Amino acid sequence: MKGVAVGVADLRAKPKFRSERVSQLIYGEEVRVLGSEEDYYRVMGRDGYEGYIQKSLVDELDGERAYKLAGRHQAEGVQFPFGSYLSEKEARRFKVPRKLLVPVHSAADPVALAKDFLGVPYLWGGTSDFGYDCSGFTQRLFRYSCVELPRDAGQQRDAGGIVDGFGAAGRGDLVFFTGHVAIYLGGMKIIHANLGHGGVSVTDLSDRSAYSRRLLGIFEGIRRFDGDDFTRGRA
Repeated sequence: MKGVAVGVADLRAKPKFRSERVSQLIYGEEVRVLGSEEDYYRVMGRDGYEGYIQKSLVDELDGERAYKLAGRHQAEGVQFPFGSYLSEKEARRFKVPRKLLVPVHSAADPVALAKDFLGVPYLWGGTSDFGYDCSGFTQRLFRYSCVELPRDAGQQRDAGGIVDGFGAAGRGDLVFFTGHVAIYLGGMKIIHANLGHGGVSVTDLSDRSAYSRRLLGIFEGIRRFDGDDFTRGRA
């Protein structure tokens, strides 16, 4: 199975370097090669998302994925972002500290994780802690928590279980606005990767600010994605 062999690899709309970045894949994520065009593969990720990735950024994976990284690590010229997937052999080769190695199938709490990324810059198509877009942020945190989400905000909105408004919303539900998604913290607060504040930030939707009023004006609904092991407290 082929996978990403660099810290972060851009997935592009067309097989050109200047083509739009539609998403990203991080170290150790598997890809299915669908075709080849000059210096690019057309690939599909585990979420079914398709795009073009430079061939030089892909290689055969060195063993089964055993761990995911709880934080960044640097070794042999590679900057491994949060959530990178490594085999046992790679963990030894790259001398990854044990505290960063989490068994790949261990669940986690995406809300607790989210707060660690406050201030990470906004990046269109970004899915790593070097830069997130809104749905890349939610997908990465939930994927780390063993809950698989679709890639785009609209797809995520259509996939989750419907929650009947903020009164029924719980910690960790996803709040959707037109073209945007955030994680609900409770008490009308959300955490999200957004252009309004240039990166990951917390917004209080009840603060009557112009930004909050604008978001509430394009509110579309709330959805729930249940994992096996993390606890979702009521707001």
